[in-house]
Amino acid sequence: MDFRLRLDGALDEIYEPLWKLQIQLTDEEKALLRSKKVRRLHYIRHGGASFINTHHTYSRLQHTLGVFALIAHFEPDNRTLRAAALLHDIGHAPFSHTLESLPGVDHHEWTREAVFSEEIVDILARANIRTTEVMDYIDGSKRSLLRNKDGILHADHLDSWVRSAFVGGYLTISTGELLEAMSYRNENLQFTLEAGKQVTELIWKEARMHASPANIGVNAIMRKLAGRLIHKNEFEAAKLPVMTDTHIEQLLCSNPDTREEYEQLLMESWRICVSRAKPAFPVETAVLSKLYLAMPLIQDVVTTEYSQDCLGMINQLTELLGTYYVWWEC
Repeated sequence: MDFRLRLDGALDEIYEPLWKLQIQLTDEEKALLRSKKVRRLHYIRHGGASFINTHHTYSRLQHTLGVFALIAHFEPDNRTLRAAALLHDIGHAPFSHTLESLPGVDHHEWTREAVFSEEIVDILARANIRTTEVMDYIDGSKRSLLRNKDGILHADHLDSWVRSAFVGGYLTISTGELLEAMSYRNENLQFTLEAGKQVTELIWKEARMHASPANIGVNAIMRKLAGRLIHKNEFEAAKLPVMTDTHIEQLLCSNPDTREEYEQLLMESWRICVSRAKPAFPVETAVLSKLYLAMPLIQDVVTTEYSQDCLGMINQLTELLGTYYVWWEC
């Protein structure tokens, strides 16, 4: 008997420990989990540089498997959607969203390129799964539990909010209780009133985390240092979709133009200052241009329309958008 927490496609089933779901794997799912493009996700931190100063240390593959487990739980017979769940994040650069404002970085385009790569197309073809249909699920062109474009909470964001809250210690409902409080119809998750309100609170807390000095500061410095490597021709941005966090970290440690500040970032992140007011000296800027606010449904109505309390909570978040200024404390 092997260890059930293996996530490398070696077993015929996979156990997802956050949602406590055990899923029997198809042959193509095992092959996808063994593929280089999916394996790479285990070496990309979901929270970007926030691993430095918070508890957000889990990988993008762990999130991917949470999404996959939810899809397999609610749509067990939809093999195309299940494959899309495993592949939906394979275009992310190292440190997830951290580097996305650098020139040439586009994880949406890189995801499409990875999905249509020979490695992935061959795996899907052997299972008679159309790659174009997988991509339609991933980009939301075909509405599903995985993704949609109408502002209703889907499995991708649900796992993100719940996983972040669990790691952060503020998940007030167990995942087992949450699953019991959800139903699934017409490609939508429906929540009980109480569970819907609790999930809306998780969305609020996640947005506050994204706008916090803890998150903005370290990611702004990491982005600056990675950008410096690109400027010094240490690597091209086009290489990012095949790189891991470790690749970038090795370059940061070995390059004399980044080594000292990267060590400072790792060991003295408490010295990073973040403000909405621009100082009179040169600083880094970080722009928070959007928040992820897909809302849960209660009896086919989003919580912000169902509850004035939820509406007021979410409306507060618009003040978080805008420019932040980041610098090292002297």
